[in-house]
Amino acid sequence: MRYEVSQEGAAATLHLRGELVLADRDGFDGAVRAALKPGVASVTVDLSGLEYMDSAGLGMLLTLREAAEDLGTRVVLRGAAGEVKELLEMARFDTLFDLV
Repeated sequence: MRYEVSQEGAAATLHLRGELVLADRDGFDGAVRAALKPGVASVTVDLSGLEYMDSAGLGMLLTLREAAEDLGTRVVLRGAAGEVKELLEMARFDTLFDLV
């Protein structure tokens, strides 16, 4: 997994690329810390560059959601396609996140 965090005002965007799997746990934790800075009211996770995600990746997104909720920060998942979109739909992530 590769990531980049951008911020405009109180909105941060976490751009993910490649794969999000168990081996990416430490890197994802770093991405979460970079995105959930003080003053950030919302985080959009851009999944358009993500080619593959497994159940561990789903768990990491849930970890992000929990950390964001503790700070009162909204999380949106954007741009999922292909297998990543199918996995999110099967896991009913539309009930936990705003999917756009």
